Amino acid sequence: MAMRRFDPWRDLMRMQEDLNRLFHKTFGPEPEAEAMWMPSADIYQKENKLIVTMDLPDVDPKDIDVSVVENTLRIKGERKHTEEAKKENYYRSERFYGSFERVIELPMPVKTEDVEATYKDGVLTIDLPVAEEKKG
Repeated sequence: MAMRRFDPWRDLMRMQEDLNRLFHKTFGPEPEAEAMWMPSADIYQKENKLIVTMDLPDVDPKDIDVSVVENTLRIKGERKHTEEAKKENYYRSERFYGSFERVIELPMPVKTEDVEATYKDGVLTIDLPVAEEKKG
């Protein structure tokens, strides 16, 4: 089992995200404001890589920023609203637009210089090669 550095803010950030989701489900988005949304992600290990997949439909790949610092993966971006119809002509609008940011603590060290990201059919896939554990 890999050791993780204690981060007191991690649990607070997770709790804030949960509360934001709860309020958004209960009360809906703020009027006339673009709500921050959180895309879904899967994380799994395959051979000697961690694989992260994230659903990002209608997001331009140029609007996605992926970075890895130590054992933390940060994915930022924006889904822009295209004006296909005027707001007053909508009967229902359930899709989220605007900025998003996901910060994911990785379960093990990775080789940050070898990280690869691809975007196809609205799915972002990030390959993170696992770093060999240092033996002391």
